[in-house]
Amino acid sequence: MSLLVETIKVKDGRIYNGKYHSARFNRTRKDLFGIGLPVDLTTKIIIPSYVHKGLFKCRIEYDSHIRHIEFIPYELRTVLTVRMVEAGDLDYSHKFIDRADLDNLFSQRYGCDDILIVKGGRITDTYYANIVLKGEDNRWYTPSSYLLPGTKRSSLLDKGLISEIEVTPASLRRFKELRLINSMIDINDTEGIDISRICF
Repeated sequence: MSLLVETIKVKDGRIYNGKYHSARFNRTRKDLFGIGLPVDLTTKIIIPSYVHKGLFKCRIEYDSHIRHIEFIPYELRTVLTVRMVEAGDLDYSHKFIDRADLDNLFSQRYGCDDILIVKGGRITDTYYANIVLKGEDNRWYTPSSYLLPGTKRSSLLDKGLISEIEVTPASLRRFKELRLINSMIDINDTEGIDISRICF
């Protein structure tokens, strides 16, 4: 079995969304390894001095135990276009390091910056992020179907800043724009992708 990974935002030495990362870490270890003893991941992260200024991705690799922790400087990717691809029977309900099936889908983007994954006739995620969509009412929505329950997504849902809704390829045109969110990216960190830039 591939190792798993948690990717945590650390900005100017501060750990973000630790509660949500710990919850997913603990849920995964219980699901896959039968380990029920919860761990607060923030107590396992020692912030080195060079991480005290700037934006870093804290990458925690683990299986039944934490195997490796590293800090990587982070820069936002520019995503202006996405291509819709069909996932088939892809299962990515746990965040494995091995992303071969996702890599195969990503290779089908054909000139677009990213992919928008469809599974069972429903919109899910992009290659590396959950999505939010701005409705005609200017509120933000996220697909109720997803491949991976992202920590940023969970946090925004709990705060009432986004709502779940079923999204199909046909219903996409009812929205104004699409944005990517993940542990490193908040709603307002990137420009919106106009729905017309989605390649069907």
